[in-house]
Formats: sequence, C-alpha cells, structure tokens
Amino acid sequence: FSQMFAMHKAAVAATSPYDFVLSPTAPITAYPAEMASPSGDPMNPFPHIGFTVSLNMSEQPAVSVNCGYSDEGLPIGLQIVGRRFDDLGVLSVAMAVEAMRAGEARPWPEPPAA
Repeated sequence: FSQMFAMHKAAVAATSPYDFVLSPTAPITAYPAEMASPSGDPMNPFPHIGFTVSLNMSEQPAVSVNCGYSDEGLPIGLQIVGRRFDDLGVLSVAMAVEAMRAGEARPWPEPPAA
C-alpha cells in the first residue's frame, strides 16, 4: 500500500501545475489480442502500461482517444489526464481532439465471418 500511495503523491505532484496533461497512451501500438502481454515474457508482463499506471493510482480522470495511425495502420492513443474530479474537462478536451480529427476517422473493421 505504501508504494501505491507514494506513486499517487508523485503523480499528483507532477501533474498539479497543469489543467490537463497529454501523453501517449502506450509506448507501443496494438498487439495481437491472443497475447497475454506484448513482451511475451511472463517475468516482464507490464512494459506497455508505463504511461497509465501512475495515473490510475492518482485517482485523476483520464481518457484515451485515437490520435493517428502507425505505418502498419494500427491506432495510436493519446491519453488526456485532468485534475481530480474534472471528468467533464477531460471529456471536453477529448471531444475537441476527436472533432479536430473527424476527417481522419476510419470505420471499425468488420469481424471475421463465423
């Protein structure tokens, strides 16, 4: 518990000067859903959550929106984080980002036929 509380305090201290913090959602693009983790290493299963875990501990609202695509066509996430209890502000920024990118939206892929 003390490690989680220390992470909470550090994340709040680092982000408190700002109304919103923008960062990549993950340091990698999507990986196959069949994989338990992108590393494939059971001893190191969490490198893909490095940008989100501290903010999960800080109790701050956050949302991830698409902000582009990799060369392979995979979505890239933008994480928008706000001050505690400013859920509406975070959603407003997310809506603005999505509105700015409306012309770049791609349809969801069709699921494979059964």
